[in-house]
Amino acid sequence: MIHTVFFDLDGTLIEYVSVERAISYFAEFARFLGTELDLDESQGEQLINGAVGAMFDPHPGRTNQQAFDDYYRVGLGERFDPARFQAAFAQFFENIFPTLQSNERPAPHGRSAVQSCLDRGLTVAVASQPIFSAAAIKARLAWAGLSDLGIPLASSSENAFTTKPELNYYQEIASRFSARPHECLMVGNEDLNDMSASQVGMTTFYVGDQSRSSHNNHWSGAGTLADFVAELDDLLER
Repeated sequence: MIHTVFFDLDGTLIEYVSVERAISYFAEFARFLGTELDLDESQGEQLINGAVGAMFDPHPGRTNQQAFDDYYRVGLGERFDPARFQAAFAQFFENIFPTLQSNERPAPHGRSAVQSCLDRGLTVAVASQPIFSAAAIKARLAWAGLSDLGIPLASSSENAFTTKPELNYYQEIASRFSARPHECLMVGNEDLNDMSASQVGMTTFYVGDQSRSSHNNHWSGAGTLADFVAELDDLLER
């Protein structure tokens, strides 16, 4: 029986955010760090690209945040000051990142999709790509118009050891909520990054009109979030 529902964020609960826009968040961070850590533009760009890439590379036993931080530590060598780096990181994501909202806005029927799950007594959590800190994900939850619901985060850079679409990621978030994969429903707009949850046994709902997977995934339903609400009871019985 399904008792836990994971929602992707960008393109699912937030009106579509392009890959380019998501990358721009880190470009802003790189510029901020460059100022705070006295880095030239070229070095700042190289470090942020490498650090983000490190979170996607295998790093057993280390969280994504540790992989990110370690890349800076190695790249800066003796110039790396952990306290200064952590202070800059916290200042950016807690105080500056929330102000970067531009065209990001709540997705149509996003709130009703989440509320429909909560009304049925289901556990709901946000399963956004965990290359962002908890502070950044919570800011984006506010952009989705959902911060007042107190939805927990299934993953963030601080507590995740893998990223989407690694199959271990979906097992990891299920375990975090004391659930087995077949007791979970994943809702998202990306075949690769969200619907791969089907490969570990999760029921999936694809937010879009694509009928077939290009990555050997499958979904039990597809359409808008309004369609999700209408189909929710049927999905829970599968």
